[in-house]
Amino acid sequence: MILLSPQKLSADGMVLASFEVVKSPKSIDYKVTEFNNVELRRRFATQPKAIKDILQVFTKTGIAALKSQLMATYAATQTGKSFEHYFEPTFLREIHQALNILRPFLEETKCYHKIKNASGGIKTSPCTFQNIRPGIQFEVIRKSGRLSMNAAVTLGSHAFALGEINRSHFLLEKDDRYYLLAYKDYQTLEWLNSKLVTDAGKDEVAFRKTVLSKLEENYKINRAILGGNTISSKPESQVMVNELNDTFLMLTPQWLYEGFLLEGGFKDSSEVFKNGESYTIKRDQVAEDELRQFLRGLHPSFEKQNNGYFFLPFAEAGKKNWFLKAYRSMLDMNIAVTGMDLLKHFRFSGHRPVTTMEINNGENEHEICLLMRVSFGDEAIPLLTLQRILLSGQHIILLADDSLGVLDENWLQQYGDVLRLGRIKDNEIRIERWMAVTEQHNTDQTALLKPALSDDWWNLWDRWLADEQPVFELPATIQVEQLRPYQQKGFEWLVLLSRLRAGACLADDMGLGKTLQTICFLAHQLEQYPGMKHLVAGPASLIYNWQQEFKKFAPGLRIHVYYGSARNAGDLQAGAYDVVITSLGTLRVDIDELEKLSFCVAVVDESHQIKNPYALTTKAVNRISAVTRIALSGTPIMNNTVDLYSQLNFVVPGMFGSHEFFKHNFAEPIDRDQDPVKIKSLQKLTAPFILRRTKEQVAPDLPEKTELILWCDMGAQQRDHYDQVREQIRSSIFLEIEQEGFDKSKLTIIQGITRLRQVCNSPLLLQHEGFWCPDSVKTEVLVDELLNNLKGHKVLVFSQFTKMLDLLAKQLEELKLDFFHFDGQTPSKQRMEMVNSFQEEGNTTNIFLISLMAGNMGLNLTAADYVILFDPWWNTAVEQQAIDRTHRIGQTKKVFAYKMICRDTIEEKIINLQEKKKSLSDSLIGGEDSFVKNLTMTDLEYLLK
Repeated sequence: MILLSPQKLSADGMVLASFEVVKSPKSIDYKVTEFNNVELRRRFATQPKAIKDILQVFTKTGIAALKSQLMATYAATQTGKSFEHYFEPTFLREIHQALNILRPFLEETKCYHKIKNASGGIKTSPCTFQNIRPGIQFEVIRKSGRLSMNAAVTLGSHAFALGEINRSHFLLEKDDRYYLLAYKDYQTLEWLNSKLVTDAGKDEVAFRKTVLSKLEENYKINRAILGGNTISSKPESQVMVNELNDTFLMLTPQWLYEGFLLEGGFKDSSEVFKNGESYTIKRDQVAEDELRQFLRGLHPSFEKQNNGYFFLPFAEAGKKNWFLKAYRSMLDMNIAVTGMDLLKHFRFSGHRPVTTMEINNGENEHEICLLMRVSFGDEAIPLLTLQRILLSGQHIILLADDSLGVLDENWLQQYGDVLRLGRIKDNEIRIERWMAVTEQHNTDQTALLKPALSDDWWNLWDRWLADEQPVFELPATIQVEQLRPYQQKGFEWLVLLSRLRAGACLADDMGLGKTLQTICFLAHQLEQYPGMKHLVAGPASLIYNWQQEFKKFAPGLRIHVYYGSARNAGDLQAGAYDVVITSLGTLRVDIDELEKLSFCVAVVDESHQIKNPYALTTKAVNRISAVTRIALSGTPIMNNTVDLYSQLNFVVPGMFGSHEFFKHNFAEPIDRDQDPVKIKSLQKLTAPFILRRTKEQVAPDLPEKTELILWCDMGAQQRDHYDQVREQIRSSIFLEIEQEGFDKSKLTIIQGITRLRQVCNSPLLLQHEGFWCPDSVKTEVLVDELLNNLKGHKVLVFSQFTKMLDLLAKQLEELKLDFFHFDGQTPSKQRMEMVNSFQEEGNTTNIFLISLMAGNMGLNLTAADYVILFDPWWNTAVEQQAIDRTHRIGQTKKVFAYKMICRDTIEEKIINLQEKKKSLSDSLIGGEDSFVKNLTMTDLEYLLK
C-alpha cells in the first residue's frame, strides 16, 4: 500500500511513502517506510520499470538528484530571477509531472492518506485516487468595493466552491477521494492570489484588462455583475477552407458579426469575450441558412452533409476545375474565402503579381479613372475578385492552374487602398481625385496617384507644408491687418484643397478663430469666382454670430439671413447677395427648395451635429449642391471614431465608402480593439482633410486659464433629501437591471442619476415629486461669490437645467443684481443682442445666466473672466466648449473656471469617473468619449453608493 501525505508538497516533496497496516489482537498499528531502493524492490518488484523509475523520484536520493539538477539548470540559464523564485514552481512542476504519470497506477493501488482532522489533529485513513480530471470555473464578485474572482472546482457534472475542497497546491481532496489538478489550472489559482490581481480589483477597467482578458480564453466565467454588450446586426458571410487528413478539402461556413467570428449550428444567441468585455450576439438565422444552402448547392455530395461543414476528396474537388469555379462563385456572392494560405495540397504559384496602372483623367473632374491590370503569368485577375479578397482581409488567390497566387506586403501597401476604396467596373477603378493627396509623403516608386494632380499644385502644397511665408494673400475685402500664423495656414489649407474641389474639416480648438479663417476663405473664393453664392449652416444660436462676424471682418460682402417664419425661399433664387446664413433646422425643413440652388462653398458649423448618417439633418446637408464643402467643429469626435464618418462623407463624399464599410474597416477595430494598423491607415487617409490645432500648440500668448473646483457642503435638510432620493433610485434601478438587464435599463439609469444631480443643485427642482426643501448650498455659495468675491468681474454661469437658471434668476432679482439670461427657448436674434450688450465696454450688467447646451458653442464672450459651471456635465468636452466662450482669441485677461461640486455626492463621483473615460480617438484628431455611453455596472454601483 501507499501513504499519501499532501502537506509534504510544501516541505520536501516526498508525498508518497510505503505503508503497512500491522494488526495484532490488541491493536492496529501503521508502519510507514520512506521510499528507498530496498523498499521499492520489496514492495513493487512486479511493477513495470517505468513505474519503478517514477517512484524513485519520491525517495530521498531522487529528491536530492532533482534539486541538484534544477540548481544546475538555473546556473546555466541565468534567468535573472532569484534561485528561490525560480526553484519552487519548477520543483513543483516536476513533482506534478511525476504524479501525473503515476495517476493510473495510484488509481489501481490501495492507498491511505495522512491529513488534518476536524479538531486539528492528524488522521490516517483510506483514500482513493480518481481518474476524473478536475476543472475550474469562476464568478466575478464584488466585496468591499473591489472586484475579485470566486473559484469553483468541477468534478464531472458537479461544481464545488473552492472552500469545499481541500487543496494542497495541485492535489485536491473531497470525501477521501483525490484528484490531480492540471498544472496550468494550479498556476491560475496561485496567480489569482497575487498582488497584481488584488490591485486590479480596485478599478473595473484594470480588472477587465488584467484579469478577465487573461482568463476568458480558457475558462468559463460568470460575469453577470458586470453587465455586457449586445450585438444585433446582419452578419458578413465567409467560408474557411482547409484540409482534412491530407485527403479531403473541407469548407466551413462562418459568419462575422461586427468583427466576431462564429461557426457551427445555429443558436439564437452566442456569448463571446474580448479584452475582458462580454458580447451577446443575437444571431440571424435567415442569413446563416442562406450561406449553408448556397454551399449545399455547390456540389451534389454536399446535400446530405449536415455536420456544420462540407468536404470533398481532393480528386473530386479537382475535376473539371470544380474548386476554382466554386471559389469564384463564392467571391461573386460577396462571400469571403479564408484559409487559402494554409492549404498544403495546393502549390504556390511561381509567378509574382505583375501590375500595370494608367491614369485616365476622363470627363469627371472629381474622379481619377485608373486602368489597371493584375496578372499572375498569363492569367489576368478580375479587379472585383481582387477587391473582394482584400476586403475580407486575405492576400491569397486561387489561380486557374490550381496554384495559389500571393499578394505580398509591398503590393498591398502600394495598391491596397486604391482597390479597397475604389469603384470598379471591368478593368477600371474610379476613385476621388482628392485621394491623391494622401500620398503626400510617398516616394515616387509608391506614389501611384500623385501624377493625377498637377506639379503646380504639389509645389504650392509643399510650400504650405514647409514655408513660414504666406502662400496666398488675404482677399482685399478682409478687414484684418494680419492673421495669426496658424490662421493664415488654415485659410491657405482651405484654398489649396478647394483647388482640387475637395472639402475640409477644420477642427481647431474652441476660440482659435475657425469662423475668421472660414470668412477669409469665402472672400477668396468670391474673388476667384465672382457671382457665385456661399452657404453657411449651423445651430440657430450661431446665425447672428456669423452675421456679426461678417460685418466685422468682411463688411463688403452681402449677407442674407434665411431664417424665421418670415423667410421666403423665392428670395434665394434671385437675391443679390454673396452668402446665405441659415440654421441646420431650417435647412432640413426647406431642403426641397435649397437643393435647387448651386453654391460655390457650403459650410456646416458645429459639424458634430451631423455625425449620425441616418438623421434627417445629415441627409438634408448631403443634398446641398456645392463645389466645396467645409465642416467646422472643435469636437468632431464626441463618442467614437464612427462620428467622423458623416462629417468626412460631407466634405469628401464617397472617399470612405459606405457607413457600414467605414464602421467595419475602421471604427470597430479602432474603438474596440485599438488596432494600431487601422489607426495608422485612417490617419493616412484623413490627415490631408482634417486640420486640428490646440491652444497649447498655436496660441501660447493666450492668457492663462485656471480650472478649479468650488466645493459645496450640503446642510442637514438638503442632505436628508439627497439620501432619500438616492436610496429610492438605487432600489428601483437595481431591481430593473435584475429584471431587464443592464443595457435595457440605460434610460432609467440616466434619469435616476439626473434626479440626483438636480437635488445637488436644488431640491426645488423635484418639488413636483413631493419634495419640498428650499435649501440649496450651491445657490448660497454662488450668491456669496457674486456679492463678495466677483464684484467688478464679468461672470458666465452655466447650468444644464433651465429651471435651475430660472431659480437663480429669481434669486438675483430679489438681490437687485442685474443679469442677462437665455436658454434654448430664447430667439437667436435676442441672444445675440444680449451677447453684444454684455461685450460692450462700460456695460455694467456683469452676470450672464446661460443654459449649457444652448450657449456652449459659437459665442464670443471674452468680456467675461470668470466661468461658473453650476452642475458638472457628463462629457468634459461639452464643459470645455462652455469655458471656451471666454477663453478664446481676443481675451486679454486671465480666465478662471469653477465647477461647483457638492462634496460626498454623485457629482464628486462623476468628476472622478470623467478622468477614467478618456477617448481612444485622441490618437486620430482628439476628442472626449461619452461618459454615459461607457457607463458600466461597476461605475453605477460607485455612483449610487
